[in-house]
Amino acid sequence: MAYCNVSNAEIYYEEVGEGIPILLIHGFAPDHRLMSGCMEPVFTERNGFRRIYIDLPGMGLTKNYNEISSSDEMLNAVLEFIEAVLQNQKFLIAGE
Repeated sequence: MAYCNVSNAEIYYEEVGEGIPILLIHGFAPDHRLMSGCMEPVFTERNGFRRIYIDLPGMGLTKNYNEISSSDEMLNAVLEFIEAVLQNQKFLIAGE
């Protein structure tokens, strides 16, 4: 459990495992638990993956997102998160 500060939010995220990073993004309204609930069973017999579950701004435990008022600003927050947490690494992405 951690927070990543980006320009317009403090994005909450959880990491599970080690290896190839996979950024898992939930859809509108739920939070990171939607993706972890459906994806973690996939990894019970698969090692070598670092799963990163985020709460999008306005959902879950992400804080201080009041300046985000459009989908472009939401995308910018996610891109800043990727830049900060994955730092030029190759990664996979999955979303709902």
